[in-house]
Amino acid sequence: MRSAGRRLHAALATWPDAQGWRQAGRELLWGLPAIALLAFVTGLARFDPMPFGARWLAFFFGLMLVPALGEELAFRALLVPRPDQPFPAWQAVLAVTAFLLWHPLQVLGFGPAWSALFLDPRFLAIVAVLGALLVRLYRATGSIWPCVATHWLVVAAWKLLFAGPIG
Repeated sequence: MRSAGRRLHAALATWPDAQGWRQAGRELLWGLPAIALLAFVTGLARFDPMPFGARWLAFFFGLMLVPALGEELAFRALLVPRPDQPFPAWQAVLAVTAFLLWHPLQVLGFGPAWSALFLDPRFLAIVAVLGALLVRLYRATGSIWPCVATHWLVVAAWKLLFAGPIG
C-alpha cells in the first residue's frame, strides 16, 4: 500500500519539464488524429454540439474528475512505472488491456444508458488507442497531468461537440 501511495503522490506532484512537454506533443501528433479518424470513420462521432450553458459547463468540468483524473490515477499512475524505471512490453500490454477491459466491466457495475456502446468493438478500438497514447504520455513525462488533460479533452470533445452519449 505504501508503494501505491508513493506512486500516486509522485504522479500527481510531477510536472513535465520542457523536454517532457515536447515528447508529449509528439505523442499527441499521432494519437489524437488516430482517435479522431477512428471515431469519425466508425460513425461514433459527428459534429453535433450540445448547446452551451450551465449543463454544458457542468459536464465539461465534471468529466475532469470522472473519468479523466480517476482513471488516470488507476490505469497510469498505479500500473505504469515512471520513465526512469524499466517498462517491459508485457507491462504496457497489461496497462492498456486493464484500461480497455474497465470499460465493458462498467456495464456490469453501473449499467448506464450507454452500456451498449461500452461493448461495441468500434468504441473499444478507440479506447485501446487512447489507452496506448496515455501510457506513452505518462512514460514520456512521468506526470499524470498531460494524461488527465488529454483524457479529459478527448471525452469532453466527444460528448459535448461530437454527439457522444450524455447520461
